[in-house]
Amino acid sequence: MNLYHLKFFFLLSSICFFYFPSLSAEDISKTKQTNIQILKFSWENDVFLFSDREYTNGIRLEYGLYGKTYFPANLVLQGLEKIIPKFEKKTAEYSGLSLTHSLYTPSNLYSSDAPYGERPYSANAMVSSIAGYFWDRSAFSIEMAIGSMGPNVRGKSAQAGIHRLTNSPLPQGWDRQLLNRNLFQVNLDYKYFWNPYLGIQTTIKLGNPDTSVSLGPVFRFGHVRSPVAQGMNIYDPTPSYPVEETEYYFYLKPAVKSQFVNSTLGGSGNNNFSATIEEDGSTSVYLTGGRTIFIGDPLYNSIGDERAYNTLTRFGAYQTLVPSDAPLALNFLIFNSIFNGAPVPNEGLKLLLLQNLNEPNSNLSNYSGVEYFVYDTLYRNPTKGVSPYSKILAYRYLNSNEASGNDSMLITALLLYNETNASKTYSVPLRRVQGKFSTGFVYQTPDWFFQVGLEVSSLEYIAGSGLSPYHRYMGIQLGTKF
Repeated sequence: MNLYHLKFFFLLSSICFFYFPSLSAEDISKTKQTNIQILKFSWENDVFLFSDREYTNGIRLEYGLYGKTYFPANLVLQGLEKIIPKFEKKTAEYSGLSLTHSLYTPSNLYSSDAPYGERPYSANAMVSSIAGYFWDRSAFSIEMAIGSMGPNVRGKSAQAGIHRLTNSPLPQGWDRQLLNRNLFQVNLDYKYFWNPYLGIQTTIKLGNPDTSVSLGPVFRFGHVRSPVAQGMNIYDPTPSYPVEETEYYFYLKPAVKSQFVNSTLGGSGNNNFSATIEEDGSTSVYLTGGRTIFIGDPLYNSIGDERAYNTLTRFGAYQTLVPSDAPLALNFLIFNSIFNGAPVPNEGLKLLLLQNLNEPNSNLSNYSGVEYFVYDTLYRNPTKGVSPYSKILAYRYLNSNEASGNDSMLITALLLYNETNASKTYSVPLRRVQGKFSTGFVYQTPDWFFQVGLEVSSLEYIAGSGLSPYHRYMGIQLGTKF
């Protein structure tokens, strides 16, 4: 499914918004609430809590009706009425359509390489049909969604726009994002409350984006008038209950999640390529699964591990371990392109590098293509990764002092091929059990509602050393009923 399919589906859904209410006016007129339609906007982002990693941004726009329609999810609930007597005794019902867009990034936004030990860049967009039934103490909701992930959903431009708006550093790794893929998802959610202040929530998700089971209690404190709590984030399908008087309350919701599939962590392909390059008697380079591993002196691997040392320390190790006749500035650009994720240097560092390259004893004539290499590594668009040709040149310069011309070309080809495979098949191992804790405040009237909340959770994957095992984000929901 590409972007044009999503646009067509959303246009069709918009037509349904205005067509189906007329088909079901009789059913809607039987409900007890005055306002029968709702428009809701939700925004979740971790920048509110001074973070910029993992699930970093989510936006959802939803339109719904408090009554019967013939959207796909609602048809499923109508079918269940025929086999489950309890479904016929509902006190209220809801049908809606929504559009969701989500972004996921690693913590190092300056690197354009595959972020080993962290989640890859990914983005997805989903169009959903939501339906829900309410009873005196419980609610059951179903969400059926189709969508896409990958470059088609424009995650790169979306995050770049947000970062320009907030004057934040531009992320440079989106050229390594997960590839285009169609998504299909079904979410089932059941909430039961023993009293207005204490309940339990169970969520089952089935699909290639997310297959998981979640369970946890829900606590509410305040002026509560709804029999069950509404959805507490954009991936909780429970709609807002159609209250007839104002309510406001705080909520707490710890939960445990057991997951089996998570498409945002990669793993959609296999990489069987491996090779070993002998450097000298004590050190060799092992290429496997898209990653380049130095075997021998442990400082070699520390050069490429941004969580172990800062850039200056790693460049010092590089200068010590990798002999080169190249000028200091060119040597830094080689290191930066291969071992440092190829971020574009800041203006002050650019000036110092250019001054060093222009010194009379620089002797750049032995480095073919150096003019292009310097321009691309210093002046390219900071949201784009270093070009493949610059990567080839960097590998050739790296090997020029250690191997013959033919050997250098072969080593360069192997390294570049291995790196290309990394961008196609990179993934991090799934963590089977995840803990979550959500809290927030809800204010709802018969005409509108507002919700603000935050969530802290353990990571969805087994992370590399030096990375915080927790993530946090904050969300806001605004809605009007009419």
